[in-house]
Amino acid sequence: MDIKKMVRGSLVNASPYIPGKPIEELERELGISNIDKLASNENPCGTPEVAKKAVKDCLDKIYLYPDGESFNFKSVIAKTHNIGYDRVFTGNGSDELLQIVMTAFLEPGDNVISSQYTFTRYGQMAKIAHGEYRQAPMKDGMRYDLEAMAALIDSRTKMIIIANPNNPTGTIVYDKEVRALLDKISDNIVVILDEAYAGFVESAKYPDALKLQAEYPHKPVVMLRSFSKIFGLAGLRVGYGTAHPDIVKYINVVRGPFNINMLAQAAGSASMLEAAEHAQKSKALCSEEKKYLYENYKKLGIHYFESEANFVLIKLADEYDGRLVGDELLRAGIIVRPMKAWGLTDNYMRVTIGTAEQNRRLIRELTRLLGKDARTARVVNGK
Repeated sequence: MDIKKMVRGSLVNASPYIPGKPIEELERELGISNIDKLASNENPCGTPEVAKKAVKDCLDKIYLYPDGESFNFKSVIAKTHNIGYDRVFTGNGSDELLQIVMTAFLEPGDNVISSQYTFTRYGQMAKIAHGEYRQAPMKDGMRYDLEAMAALIDSRTKMIIIANPNNPTGTIVYDKEVRALLDKISDNIVVILDEAYAGFVESAKYPDALKLQAEYPHKPVVMLRSFSKIFGLAGLRVGYGTAHPDIVKYINVVRGPFNINMLAQAAGSASMLEAAEHAQKSKALCSEEKKYLYENYKKLGIHYFESEANFVLIKLADEYDGRLVGDELLRAGIIVRPMKAWGLTDNYMRVTIGTAEQNRRLIRELTRLLGKDARTARVVNGK
């Protein structure tokens, strides 16, 4: 069997997405416990109690198929956002929703435009959907450059994806920048605002995607949201999107009939209806702990990019061996996300904002690792 002759040509040299190292894997590898996972941007406040109760209340019914329409969940979303039910679609996390949108709209040879240093799955998804993927360079400060992205548009451009806030940089595009893009581009280019981390944003310059959809009714603007982050439902995979009803109609043709399970629907509805306090607590913790981390990163000579998400992209000074520091953090029981897969050097790391205790432990370990011994180790390794 020659699998390379059998698989689609565009996938021959493609690589799967590698998620952050799980706690269980590190426990097996190093035989240690008391591990802090600061690699996958999970919510340190956990899951709302109302969501847990909603899941428990469903357990006696899981022998039944879920509602393939997600009627109750979609109704809650529509009411919360004060939009029509026919503008809402749901899915197994926002990742699946993005793949569904691409499958619904991309023809072979169409291209998808996004940015350098953004979510690596965008390129993989475009390939899966027979599309070409184009990336524009970023602005200074690790921000999307929407003008540079617009310059990549041609007659085969079908889709533009904007991660806002962006993963892994934590930066945002501003309302005026998105409006300038919408004013410039064709009405036949789907603009996706991937807002998985929107719940943590504090900036007044952040665009209101629902308002943009209302003010640009002839532009195919799609908003995607996730319950994994601000509501702590990462293990259930709950996401939703909003768009013009004509777009939603074709999304529903592509999506599977039971793509969001019963437990996820129940937890999502309960979170949106009754977990506002949990979301506020999560956002407040993130905001307060960012200040502590920024202050201490600065003391340690670590460059950081100001973030509107629940993580911070940092860069160690060139005198340090970033790979060595990352390995030593693992041995100390702290998992962070190396950025090599994003095309950055080993000295870049994405670090989730954890609890106060976790963040102080991280700073203690970085203080130890960035001392004299770590610098000496780099010189030795460099010979």
